[in-house]
Order: sequence, then structure tokens, then C-alpha cells
Amino acid sequence: MDGEVPSVDKKQLFERFLDHLINPNDCIDTFGRTYFDDLELIAVENHGFDPASQTFPDPAAQEWFERVRSEFGFRTLDDFIAYARDNHSQLDIANYRPRSSFHGNTIYDIEPSFRTLQSSAESVDAINEFQKRWSMRGVGDIPENDVDADYYELYLSYDRVNPWTFLIGHEIRRKTLLPDDNVICIGNRWLGEILYFRQNLGLRKAVGVDLFSPDSALVVEADMHKLPFEDNSVKLIFTRGLINKSYDVRLWAGEMMRVLADGGFIITETPGPYGYGVNSLTRTDVKSARNLMRLFSGKISRVVYADESQPRRFLYDGTRLVRVFIQIDKSGNRPLPEMEPFPHVAFAFYNGFRNLLLKVRYRLRHRGLWPREKRAS
Repeated sequence: MDGEVPSVDKKQLFERFLDHLINPNDCIDTFGRTYFDDLELIAVENHGFDPASQTFPDPAAQEWFERVRSEFGFRTLDDFIAYARDNHSQLDIANYRPRSSFHGNTIYDIEPSFRTLQSSAESVDAINEFQKRWSMRGVGDIPENDVDADYYELYLSYDRVNPWTFLIGHEIRRKTLLPDDNVICIGNRWLGEILYFRQNLGLRKAVGVDLFSPDSALVVEADMHKLPFEDNSVKLIFTRGLINKSYDVRLWAGEMMRVLADGGFIITETPGPYGYGVNSLTRTDVKSARNLMRLFSGKISRVVYADESQPRRFLYDGTRLVRVFIQIDKSGNRPLPEMEPFPHVAFAFYNGFRNLLLKVRYRLRHRGLWPREKRAS
């Protein structure tokens, strides 16, 4: 049907169904890609479409789809998508591509790797080099984050409430996490993140994964989309402020699922949605906890924690923090479970006492009255 202009009624039917599929508030935005590019993924992730049976779980959506198929002679949703891509210039739809902006590019211009990125047709190597160099610029701004586990744990609460110490400690007490379990912190940036997991949480085999490694005993130098770990070998994956820098968020999610053991945990937090949209540094915008969990659809056995909260301090142009703590059932095909009850009152007491303890211990250490723990290799 390429090049054929449908009647007004048929065209409107097609356009309105396309608008139904593409709700930008419910889509993951990717820099350099349109929603049409990701339409197969959007149909599955956002609408539960089953390509094998060509069905939507929502009867109204299925009825709409069947009408479009009948009117246009499509056999499959792939036919519908191919027609949309071939004829997008003739279609009147509300949202074709994610919001994107060059806001902030003047800041990045001080980094030579950004200029290389702009002239390289967005190659993966150039993207990684820019991300590496830009991240390294920030490391020296907070030197204590590189050497002190307590300082780093306090930093986790700088612009947001930190539930992770409380929640991870609970899983350790339940013995769903053990001291000798393999733990990886992807995009750790500072060595203090690894020290925090090893010293403060007692997960002594924690290692980092980043594009640069100041200490090979603590951090493996690697691309997060190509993790250098065996299948089913990791019990906990922790990522903080990382997803927004992914050049392929589905590849990233697939790598995490590959290395994670059955019954393993994923903790991740990311800014989103971004007020100015995606750009060369902020390449991916995951706008809600539900969107984030859809990347692991059918494989989540527990939602230990999930929230979307405003940061207490400056967070670039991210309007919220999206955070989830989930346990994975790799063999499952489950509906998304509800979040487990969170003990807000108990956490408030714990968090207040914990932060006080960290501050006292940190100050005593700097006065030589509390020993600094040695790095465990």
C-alpha cells in the first residue's frame, strides 16, 4: 500500500490507533531515535502485545487493531508499523519523536571528546569516550567519595532519601543476600561506592564496572552494555544515575538479566523525566518506575521498593528520581507484582540514627580517634 493515500475516515482510524500506541509520557525516550523506530518495542512493553498471537490484552485495543487490519489489509502489526514508517510524512500524529534539546551543549563544549562525538556520527566508541571523560571530570570534585565508605553513604543522602542501606540490610538478615555473593556496581564513578558495599554492608565481593578504573582490584573497566561476567553469576546489581547515559537501554537491561542469577536483585535509580528532553549526554529518559520495570517484564518476582520523588536539591533538569529495587525470576512469565509494604515509621527512626552515626564516625576518623578501614582486595 506504499504511496496510496487512504480515505479520510481510514486515515483518521490509522492515525488515532497510532496515537493510542504512542503515548510519550509512557515511552522511554532515546536520543537519535523516533517513536516509530521503537514501535515494536513500545507495543510489547507499554501495551503487552503478543507478536506470536497478534493480540493485545486490552479487548478495546484488540478490537481497534482488528478494524485497522481489516480496513488496510494488514496481516500483522509489523505490516501496520511498516506502513506507518513508509508514510509518516502523510500522517497527522501528535508525537513522532521524543523531545530533544541541545540545552547544556555549551557546557560540554569544554570537553574535546564532545567535539569528537559530534563529528563521529555518534559511534559507540565516541559516545563511551565522551561519557568517560565527562564522568572523570566530576570525580575530583568530591575526593572523599573515593576513599571513605561513610562519607559516600552520607553522599547517597545528599539530594535524596537513601533507602538502600535499610533495604539491603533487611535482605542480608533474611539471608536472601549473603556476604560472599557476587555484587556489581555499574557506573560506580567513585571507589567509595565499592567501599560502601564491602565495608558498610558487608558484601565483601562487591566490584565496580565503569569505563575507567583507578583501582583494578575494585573496578573492572568495561562497557555496561557488554559486561565481562559469566551468565547467572551475580546476585545483586546496583546502578545509580546511569540509565540516562545508556546508548541502548534494552541492550543494557538484557546484559543485566544475562549475568544475574535466578533470584538475584536489581537496584537502580535514574533522573527522569527530563524537562529539556534527551541529548548527547542524557541519551535515555525513563520517565517512571513502571516504564523502568517494563524492561524486565514478566521476570519480576518481587518489587521490594519503588518510588518517584523530587530531589531535595539540584538535579540538572531531571524533574524526578525514578528508583526501583526488584528481585528477578528468570524462568517466570508473571504479571508485575505490587510493591511490598514499606515500614515508613521504622525507616524514619533508622535513617535518622544511621546518618547521625555516620557523621560522628566520620568526624572521629578525621581526628584520628576512629580507625580507617583498609581496602579489602
